[in-house]
Amino acid sequence: MQKKGFLKFYIVLFFLLSIFSCNKDYYSVGLEIFEEQFDDLKTKTFPIFSYQKSLDKVQTNNISSVQLGTFSDDFFGRTNSSFISQLNILPLEYFGDFNQDQENEGSILDTRVINEDEKLTGVYLDLPFFNNTNDTDGDGVIDIYDSDPSNQESDSDNDGLSDITESRAGLNPLSSDSDNDGIIDPNDDDNSSYNSESQVYEIDSVYGNRNASFDLKVYQLTYFLSTLDPDNNFESTKEYFSNDNFYEKGFYGEVLHDDKVTLNFDEIPVLFTEDDPTTDPDELTQVNYFETPRIRVPLDILFFQRYIVNQEGSDRLTNQANFNNYFNGIIVKAENFSDDLFMSLDLSNARIVLEYNYNFYNTNGTDDVSDDIIERKKKTNAIPLGGVTFNLYEHKGFNTNINDEVEAANENIQSEKIYLNGTKFVSKLKLFSDDNSISSELRDFKTKNILINEANIVLHLDDKIHKSNYELLPKRLYIYSYKDGLPIEDYNKDFSISFSPSAVNANKFLFGGFLQYDSNNLPTSYKFNITNHISNIVRHDSLNIDLGLTTTSDIEDISLKNGYFVNQNKLFLPSPSIKLPFPVALFGSNPSQADITKRLKLEVIYTEY
Repeated sequence: MQKKGFLKFYIVLFFLLSIFSCNKDYYSVGLEIFEEQFDDLKTKTFPIFSYQKSLDKVQTNNISSVQLGTFSDDFFGRTNSSFISQLNILPLEYFGDFNQDQENEGSILDTRVINEDEKLTGVYLDLPFFNNTNDTDGDGVIDIYDSDPSNQESDSDNDGLSDITESRAGLNPLSSDSDNDGIIDPNDDDNSSYNSESQVYEIDSVYGNRNASFDLKVYQLTYFLSTLDPDNNFESTKEYFSNDNFYEKGFYGEVLHDDKVTLNFDEIPVLFTEDDPTTDPDELTQVNYFETPRIRVPLDILFFQRYIVNQEGSDRLTNQANFNNYFNGIIVKAENFSDDLFMSLDLSNARIVLEYNYNFYNTNGTDDVSDDIIERKKKTNAIPLGGVTFNLYEHKGFNTNINDEVEAANENIQSEKIYLNGTKFVSKLKLFSDDNSISSELRDFKTKNILINEANIVLHLDDKIHKSNYELLPKRLYIYSYKDGLPIEDYNKDFSISFSPSAVNANKFLFGGFLQYDSNNLPTSYKFNITNHISNIVRHDSLNIDLGLTTTSDIEDISLKNGYFVNQNKLFLPSPSIKLPFPVALFGSNPSQADITKRLKLEVIYTEY
C-alpha cells in the first residue's frame, strides 16, 4: 500500500516537472506514458462576476510619450487629447561662443571675446514621431519595405542590384534611379547628388487619417507647475491629471503658434552652419544630417528673443527652479480636425529649437589683426521638453448605457457589458463568487485529486457596438490585482519573449491578453492564461483576490499611476493603460439571453487522478 502511494507521488511529481519544463501545450506532456494512472483531460467552466467602473480622472504626468489628437466612436463618443509641458533649460548654458559675463567683461588676452548680439532667425517646436527602422538582414532596407527581409541579396527596387550592394555603394536600394537624373543605377556612373545618409522610416503610433489637417495651437502657460506636492509638505511628487486643463481655467498667456497643420513623414534636412572656404561647394547649402520625421511648427520669434535669448546671463536662466518660476511652460492643443487623427509622440526627443545669428570675431587663422573681421555666424541651441509633462483627455458623448452599468455596479449588480478605455473606463472581476467567498462549486472542486493543466479567462468582443470598425481596437488587455495594481503570478512567471523585431507589445505571450481572430482574420475575443493563479486558489488556498481589467500599450511596464473616482476613492492603474486611450466593448458576466454563449467565463482544464 505504501509502495503504491509512493508510485502515485512520483507520477504526480513527474507530471508537474513536465508542466514547468514547457512553454506551450504543456498539459499533454506525459499523459501517454501514464495513461492508466490518469483520467482523460476534463474541462470545467466557472463563473466570473464583472463590475463596470468609471474614472473621474487619471494621473498622466511623467510618462514616456505625449498624446495629441482626436478620435470618435458611435458608442464611446469623442476623445480629445492635448498636453502641457515644462521646458528643460539645463542644456542652455549660453548663446554664441561665450557666456554673457565674458561678453560683458571682455578679455585683454583674447580679442575674440566681443559682444555677440545674438538675434533669433527661427524658433521651432519639434514633436518627433515614434518610428521603426528594424532591418533584420542588415541590408539597409527596413523590413516593411524589404522584398525579402531575411535575405541581403534581395532586390527591392528591381534594378538588378541587390539591396546590400546598393547600400554599400551609397545608393538608394528603394529606387532604381537614386539621384533622380533619369539614368537607372546600374548604368549611372555619377550618383553623387544622392545623400546616402537619408533614411526611410516606418512611422508608429499614428492612428486614423494621416492626411487629415488640423489647427495646432501653442500657448505660453501661466500656471506654475510644482514638481513636489505642497499638500504633502513637499515630501512627495505632485500628481497632475487628465482633467487639469489650465487652458480652460484661463492660465495661458501669449499665443506662440496658431496655424493649420498637415503631417509630413519625410526626414528634415539640417544644413551646415559654417562654410569651409578651402572646399567647394558652399557647405551652407549642403545637408549636414537629417532629423527623424516629426511635427515641426514655427514659434513666435520675438517672444523667445525677449523671454529667452535676451535673458542670457540673468538669474532666470541660471538654474531650472528659477526658470520654471519665470517661464512656466507651454500648452499644446490640436482642434478643428478634418478627420479623426490621433498621435502618440516621442516626448524624450521633443524640444524647442532656437536658430540665431551672432557676432563672430574671425582672425582668419593669423596673428595679424589687419585681416581680422567681425562676421555674423549661424548657430542652433535646443531646449528639450521635460520636467513636469502631462496629458489632458476629454471624453464627450459616450453612450448612457455605460453610466447605467456603473450605477448597477455601485449596487453590486453584475455588468451586462464590459467597457474599457484606459483613461476613463475599467472593470473589476471576481472569480468563482460575487463576494470572494468559497462557493459550493469551488468547494467541491477543491476536494478532488486534480492537477490543473490550464486555466483561461475568455472575453468576447461585442461586434454590435464595434460594427466591424476594428482599426482602433486594443491589441492587448491586461489583468492585475485590483486592490494594489500588482501583477498576478502568471505574469511574473511568464518569461516568454518574442524575438521578432517587428513585434510590438508581444512579450509574455503565454500570459496572453491578446486579441484573438477567427479563420477569416476577424477579431472575436481576448484570452488570458491564469493557470498559476487558479492553481493557487484551488490547491493551495491562496486568496481569491479581485482582478482589474484594462488595456495596455506595453506589457513589460508595470509601473503604476493613480486614478480617482468621482468620490475621490483611489485606484491603482498600470501606466501603459493611459498611453493609448482606445476603447473596447466586451460581454460581461450578465449578458442578455440572446448573447448568453458569449458570457465572460473561466475555463479550467484539469486531470483527475
